[in-house]
Amino acid sequence: MQALVLTFIIPATALIFAAVFVGLWWQDRSRVHVAAYAYCYAALGAGVMINIFILQAVTPFGIVAYHLLSMSGLIALLWGTAHRVGLKTPIRAYTASVVFTAGILWAAISAGERDAMMMAQNINSSLLMALAAQNLWHAGSRRLGDRAVVWTLALFSTFGFIRPLLTVFSDTLFGPGEEGAALLLAVHVLVLAVFLTLQALALIATVVSDSSASEREVAAIDPLSGLPMRAMFEREALALKERARERGVAVSVVIADLDHFKRINDTHGHAAGDRVISTFGSLLAGEIRPHDICGRIGGEEFCIIAYKCEGDQAQSLANRLRAATNRMMVPWNTQELGVTASFGVAQWDAHESYSDVFKRADAALYSAKRAGRDCVIRSGEDSLPEAQGEIEAVETTKPGQKPDAAAA
Repeated sequence: MQALVLTFIIPATALIFAAVFVGLWWQDRSRVHVAAYAYCYAALGAGVMINIFILQAVTPFGIVAYHLLSMSGLIALLWGTAHRVGLKTPIRAYTASVVFTAGILWAAISAGERDAMMMAQNINSSLLMALAAQNLWHAGSRRLGDRAVVWTLALFSTFGFIRPLLTVFSDTLFGPGEEGAALLLAVHVLVLAVFLTLQALALIATVVSDSSASEREVAAIDPLSGLPMRAMFEREALALKERARERGVAVSVVIADLDHFKRINDTHGHAAGDRVISTFGSLLAGEIRPHDICGRIGGEEFCIIAYKCEGDQAQSLANRLRAATNRMMVPWNTQELGVTASFGVAQWDAHESYSDVFKRADAALYSAKRAGRDCVIRSGEDSLPEAQGEIEAVETTKPGQKPDAAAA
């Protein structure tokens, strides 16, 4: 009776956590990895319950059925932890190892080799968990929950390798006879229950952490333009600059500001201004490359960090955006609103802070505003357009003007 109660601890623990994961998944059913966690614990709990109450006798069919069910849960767990961090899982290789081990189990039970059966079953699961722990470790996440998942997988793997040795030397370690066997069972059940609990808590921590991060990310996205707002944008900008520094490539900053935006709000209302912000944000996001970043950093002010982009290239980008803005028409009621924008450009020097390069690009933007708006000025060349050479005069030309008129 005592052995039955002890054995019941594992399925009870597993099924409780399966229900917890079902609840977490139900809150956001796009997180399929959470559903995989729920299946893992449900499969483990159901497998042990079947062994206790249905397949009490050690038969080839019963052992193999339990093995396949519990290992399907383990594969679901390994797939879920990998999927969450964007890693691929070798499902076919895992499945092949499980099926191969099932054949060994059938042969071992048929031949009465219970020690061989236990060795095969534990080595199979332990190897899979060790491989998964190694892959997750190299995924590089330093968050506490992610590290806890890796360590619990490593603990499970280590115990799986040790468990057959405990059984082989049980008489020496726990004493002979029924008392020694009962003590071995108690150690086995309690260790597994503790490990299952630790692993479930680690997985729950990652789910909660992901939810919090997702909420923070949603809060950091501007609802009008769909672009990151200033704080999030600056974090991404610093990360992009660090990656560029490591790879030795240039980064440039382009600041855009809609011209006479207050006039739009005063004439057509703030709803029209919101429509303009939304349309302009979509335009910028559609014009930049996938590895560039763009954010809304103020009311009508936007910023682009162009990766692998020197000052001349960034200036060309800004002129292309200026021209696209001139072509942009914003439907509003029965009319279409046309807008223009001014741009300031600065190449981000290798040892320059974000604040410093932003100030230079911002100063260039204000020079563009003073020059009459609807033009591009680059830092270091931020005098008025009429003081610049012929090439710069062409680049700051307004629609409908000739290059010499812009320079005059």
